Amino acid sequence: MIRPLTRTPRGKAGRYKPMKTLTIFWIFVFDLILSSSSALGQHPSEAVKRGFSVIGVWRYQGGEEKAMEIHFLADHKAIFKGGYAFYNAVKWYFNPATAELRLIVPKMKQDDFKLFNQWTNTGLKINLKEKTIVYTLSDARLCFMGYFFEKEKK
Repeated sequence: MIRPLTRTPRGKAGRYKPMKTLTIFWIFVFDLILSSSSALGQHPSEAVKRGFSVIGVWRYQGGEEKAMEIHFLADHKAIFKGGYAFYNAVKWYFNPATAELRLIVPKMKQDDFKLFNQWTNTGLKINLKEKTIVYTLSDARLCFMGYFFEKEKK
């Protein structure tokens, strides 16, 4: 009789379990894949990081609502036109090394900030205390209140 090297608490021989090992292997592989690409909007593209400027007109073309624009000015002010003008007096800061764009919207109410929670999986963050929306741009596009604004090409 061949005796097993180990015993389980029930007295049965511990055996190599290929299905369990295979399952653990695939969980590990999928975890690696998903962790590297799970938040697509969080990783800025090299095109955005290299020589990108936020300054200019960002436009929502219209569709569900009329067309709207956000004008990013050189003095770090942003002006809404065609919609959301009641938020005007917005300040912005952009870090080209990380492609992080911060919008400080002092006139926005806390309940309005909660609308942004549904886009946090795209790299967007909010800070209620500072009334700040933080985008990590992967392209020249941002989502404000559910509408996608794209930077106008010159």
